[in-house]
Amino acid sequence: MRLITKIAAIASAGALGVGLTACGAGDTSGDKDTKRIGVSVYDMSSFITAGKDGMEAYAKDNNIELVWNSANLDVATQANQVDSMVNQGVDAIIVVPIQADSLGPQVATAKSKGIPLVAVNAALNNPDVAGSVQPDDVAAGMQEMQMMADHLGGKGNIVILQGPLGQSGELDRSKGIEQVLAKYPEIKVLAKDTANWKRDEAVNKMKNWISGFGPQINAVVSENDDMGLGALQALKESGRTDVPIVGIDGIEDGLNAVKSGEFIGTSLQNGTVELSAGLAVANALAKKEQVNTKPVYKMPAITKDNVDVAIQHVVTERQKFLDGLSELTTQNLKTGDIAYEGIPGQTQP
Repeated sequence: MRLITKIAAIASAGALGVGLTACGAGDTSGDKDTKRIGVSVYDMSSFITAGKDGMEAYAKDNNIELVWNSANLDVATQANQVDSMVNQGVDAIIVVPIQADSLGPQVATAKSKGIPLVAVNAALNNPDVAGSVQPDDVAAGMQEMQMMADHLGGKGNIVILQGPLGQSGELDRSKGIEQVLAKYPEIKVLAKDTANWKRDEAVNKMKNWISGFGPQINAVVSENDDMGLGALQALKESGRTDVPIVGIDGIEDGLNAVKSGEFIGTSLQNGTVELSAGLAVANALAKKEQVNTKPVYKMPAITKDNVDVAIQHVVTERQKFLDGLSELTTQNLKTGDIAYEGIPGQTQP
């Protein structure tokens, strides 16, 4: 199988409001075969922006109209968005939730009206969701912490940047990190706190830690690349270029940091691929087709050994990837490996 390219994760949060925005399939009001699928995401991070482009490409090829919403990290806003989509009578709903223990009434109402609701990328702790398309975040947390433990030789002082507290990605990545830390008693956690997946918040958080701990900080473990890049900026501004950083997601800037040596590594979570798979599952449920409702995205490790190919996928063959995304997503759902895109280290299913 030819190597598949990966879309560049280019943030465009300012371009989207929280209102309902139809996109992806054009004017389909007269087409009874078109499925109208609502989407509510936690925020427009770099990862979600890449996922939006992937979903739009899949929607264009599969007669889907998307109703897109960003909740801007506000649980009440997300609940209102889902309520609105249910009231509109969409054919299915995709939620990238802000918190795992949220949207209980909305899930129940959607189920009662026969509207399948699928949690994608971040889980909902609710047995009534119709589908759940999730990354193995525990494994990703273990993978990044093991990278850092190996780099440090099993001892040193670290700080940990967490995702939004209570979101499944934060909970599971933290769990994975803690599982590895349990094997290394000489690695001390000086501090850990959330920067909400955001680069700017991580800059400020890291500056505070630099002020408090100074040269005691030997490494940064970040639960996503954006926060790791914020930590990198703060460290550079303080004159420190000797602090290793590891992240998760494999966004373009994160991959470039791996190539430059400013990150020791990352784990590739291609939002374009993962959210496209979520849309494919929701569409199949809306059409009452047989589909695996709980596929798992397993992130490949990205280091200097394979980062050049990953960068090629992200940047230089972006449109080619989007053009072939529908075929890739269909194939991946059949094989069960929804993360496969031909990155060195991945095994062909």
